[in-house]
Amino acid sequence: MGGSRLMETIQHVRWMDESDLEPCSELMLKVFNGEPWFDQWDSVSHVQQYLKEFMDNPVFLGFVIEQEGSILGASFGHTKSWYSGKEYHIQEYFIDTGLQRSGLGSALMNGMKAYLHSMNIHCMVLLTGKGLPAEDFYRKHGFEVKQDIIFMSNRF
Repeated sequence: MGGSRLMETIQHVRWMDESDLEPCSELMLKVFNGEPWFDQWDSVSHVQQYLKEFMDNPVFLGFVIEQEGSILGASFGHTKSWYSGKEYHIQEYFIDTGLQRSGLGSALMNGMKAYLHSMNIHCMVLLTGKGLPAEDFYRKHGFEVKQDIIFMSNRF
């Protein structure tokens, strides 16, 4: 699907449902096993297990962007009640590798913001790799780096 074909048809952002798990798993494997991420997911079923854990969360909230019935991108996340109001925590956000930088990521983000606004959710948070193209994308959409927070890990 070329860029011009993409512009000729309308993409649709909608809530994610259970039937989206398999196509989203296939797409996530394709996106994150490639550059710049180079993850090492060994199978679609492994990704499916990972994403299903998000979907099983009682406060799961997911979105897809699709065109002509094909999923082109997705956001997996959950809501969180915080002292300043509900937040949407993005756990995974991806657009088909061949369609990145075509405006789809922005269309998905803007569609999500509209849905979240209708739910009285006015804050999104996420983690992403420093210095990768995703960082610039999120900054372009109003995300800010929080200087007083550090990400910590303890592998044992």
